[in-house]
Amino acid sequence: MSLDREEIRLQELREYEDKLMNLSRKEKQLRNVYLRKIQTGEIQGPTLGKTSIDKPFLKYYSEESLIVDYPRETIYEYVMNPNRGHEDEVALRYMGNTITFGEMDERINKTVRSLKKLGVQKGDTVAICMPNTPEAAITVFAINKMGAIASMIHPLSAENQIKNYLNEEDLEKGIKKAKVIVAFDSPKEDVLGKVRNIINKTSLEHVVSISPSVSMPKLLKTGYNLKTKEFKVRDIRFISYKSFINLSKNDNSEVITNPYKENDPAIIMHTGGSEGEPKGAIQTNDNYVGMIEQFFKSEDNFERGDKVLTVMPVFHGFGLCSSLILELHVGVSCILVPKVDKQKGLTHPCSLDKLILGEKPNHIIGVPTLFRGIINNHDLQDADLSFLKYVVSGGDLVKDSLESQINEFLKQHGSNAKLCKGYGLTEMVAGATFACNEYNGPFTIGIPMVDTNIKLVKPGTNVEVEDGEPGVMCFEGPSVMLGYLGNKTANDDSFKNGWLITGDIAVWKDNLLYFKQRKGDMIISSGINVYPSQIESVLEEHPAVASCCVIGVDHPYKEQVPKAFVVLKDGCEPSGELNRELEKLCFKNLDKYSQPASIEFVQTLPETLLGKVSRRDVREEEKRKTLKK
Repeated sequence: MSLDREEIRLQELREYEDKLMNLSRKEKQLRNVYLRKIQTGEIQGPTLGKTSIDKPFLKYYSEESLIVDYPRETIYEYVMNPNRGHEDEVALRYMGNTITFGEMDERINKTVRSLKKLGVQKGDTVAICMPNTPEAAITVFAINKMGAIASMIHPLSAENQIKNYLNEEDLEKGIKKAKVIVAFDSPKEDVLGKVRNIINKTSLEHVVSISPSVSMPKLLKTGYNLKTKEFKVRDIRFISYKSFINLSKNDNSEVITNPYKENDPAIIMHTGGSEGEPKGAIQTNDNYVGMIEQFFKSEDNFERGDKVLTVMPVFHGFGLCSSLILELHVGVSCILVPKVDKQKGLTHPCSLDKLILGEKPNHIIGVPTLFRGIINNHDLQDADLSFLKYVVSGGDLVKDSLESQINEFLKQHGSNAKLCKGYGLTEMVAGATFACNEYNGPFTIGIPMVDTNIKLVKPGTNVEVEDGEPGVMCFEGPSVMLGYLGNKTANDDSFKNGWLITGDIAVWKDNLLYFKQRKGDMIISSGINVYPSQIESVLEEHPAVASCCVIGVDHPYKEQVPKAFVVLKDGCEPSGELNRELEKLCFKNLDKYSQPASIEFVQTLPETLLGKVSRRDVREEEKRKTLKK
């Protein structure tokens, strides 16, 4: 049976793509230089009409930036080596206290010695269940220095989730169950109580409890400790941080840095679990160094001596990589924030206004809800923000209306910064695409990182879509994880022919990427794809709307239709007239399939552990209400 012309062309493209995938990283970079010359008209050459092969977005990069020489270093070395000779400069800032690079390195070595006293060896897994405190950052670097693996756990994780994370293992990759956990001692989160309840169902040998007050200034520490009861349990496996550090009190032995080895597992970072159960992504030293080195080819706004507001948590790839490791590498000091309090004023050490006006950070990296909190903060309305030179939003889609508000707010308050954004996922550490300078604009998520390739395919296939047609994003590059921890099914589903298949939808338009929808959030109404984020962007253009969330609800013959849940700004009240205004706005800007079937005004929207609006919780609450009717 003969193949038709289109099938032959697809087969030839697949064979050519396979050849490209087998090139070394250096060979791919040299090919990128060649392709850029074609895209800019410097030379004439053949093109195949496929974005993943022709890479027209390369024209946005300089030829020099296309050659990336990745340091062959561990995360610890990548942070500390550039700061040798700068030991007196401030690395970490916390609640008014400072820790220099020299002091941080000394504390890293003490932590390594104490972990060894607990029996931790190279290749062992140590869990960290902490917010942004100096001890969390120092413990990550100590674990990395000794060649162990840090498993990062959110302090608000449920008891059984923590148990599952501690019991993860992948014997093929040499990853064992956690034998030590460094946990947050806070009555509100009760991490230690959860660990106590499940410890006998794990392989834990030791639990190190750390209060958030350890590195606070003396007065603040005294006040905190007076108001907070220390967690006490009659179990010799539980030890305080003070006792833990005292294990190495008289130990002055040299701490040897574990040598770099390509593709060595370094971090286990857990996905948010928006679809199904959360999974552990195995990340390497190369993944972190690779993502940061690519980023520096796009942006060079960071200077030694700058300050960054490190709000994104270390238990999230975006926080650990883009808000801590990246900055420390270039000598930027990190203002560690365990949790931002948007409600309390200048008297609260973690209030937005105190952090920004008191610390005067040069950089802020966060999720859209953080920036929404900044522009709506009463005490920042008359503030001079001229010290702020770089802001990046990640972790969730920035709606066009919010982006415009942020940029206008910055301009009015004396800052020359303009919001940069992108697209990322835990499976690629943090960022996969980036939008800034001439490759930024409304709705776009920019272009792939310089050494990262992307293709958009028809769902369930390996067939690349045409430009302008929505497709599933697939990536290849140095920041792609090793795989999911002990989850063969998920690995088989997520990796095809060397490509990481995200399931998320985007579209190419004028050589820029435009995000359409996260995996599982798309609504199919009468067989037509409806994108909730598109509807939300339109609704949020109305001056009375603070935020909104659109989900699909059941319909007798359309299967699903979109329903919008809208939070209004302070001073605005729900009304039939406002409802009609929103409907008219949607009618003007959306096709008929994307018109919300109904609009419901709500006081608040549920958020995920990272501060993003949780569609899953909105869907579940709507189902509960429907069942009650």
